[in-house]
Amino acid sequence: MGPMHLALGQAPIVLGDIEKNLEIMEDLIKNAQKKCKRKLDLIAFPELFITGYNLRDNYSKVAEEIPSSSRAQKGIVNLAKKHNVHIATGIVEKSGKSLFNSAIMIGPEGYIGHYRKQFLPNFGPFEEKMFFGEGNQTPVFDTPFGRIGIQICYDLFFPETSMGLARNGAELILNLAASPTTSRPLFHRVIPARAIETTCFYAYSNNVGTQGSLTFAGESVIVDPRGKTIADIPSFEEGVIVCELSLEELDSFREARPVLRDSKKKE
Repeated sequence: MGPMHLALGQAPIVLGDIEKNLEIMEDLIKNAQKKCKRKLDLIAFPELFITGYNLRDNYSKVAEEIPSSSRAQKGIVNLAKKHNVHIATGIVEKSGKSLFNSAIMIGPEGYIGHYRKQFLPNFGPFEEKMFFGEGNQTPVFDTPFGRIGIQICYDLFFPETSMGLARNGAELILNLAASPTTSRPLFHRVIPARAIETTCFYAYSNNVGTQGSLTFAGESVIVDPRGKTIADIPSFEEGVIVCELSLEELDSFREARPVLRDSKKKE
């Protein structure tokens, strides 16, 4: 398997306006493809990017069953086919009477899978437990370019979520986030640690701009299994980053420091 070509996109979105946010998404995809020297495999967008994070009582108005041909998913599928790229993004999921803060993976051929946020913050400005149910699965998605695990924002602070993805075979962990400016120092300390302890590539795609009472700094970043930054987007800027991830190099990391192998002995 050759290298994986990954992009992260961050841009201010419009709360509740799925059509406008799809346009913003397409602009970022086009920019990423211009920057990519070869075929772009995957682009990841932040938590609830397609709807906006700070919708509160209006989440139900934009929620969709997954998978379905509802407007957000239909739009994402069309973009994936049009640009021949895999897309990971946040979305509000409806299942029966429950809502979930979810992430969906869609490829040029359509739906691949989705993930429900497991750890819902309920402190400070966050009241997610008022609106969402908790997920309980840790899926890893097989793609032509590698095995991808997804988590959402606050999941990062619980090491078992990242390690669970790694033990299930993830080579890249995506964290789709809506982390406000007050949380910046914590995330930048923990992200490298998660990469090191799982020996995975780790990519953090964060919202940027203001949504209601919350301000997001962006600062999306990709780090290698040693916790070293490969690429990042500056604070409060709209844009994309593109990088090439070598899975052969990942194997070398894991041979040199077999943290994941040795952790399995304790299961």
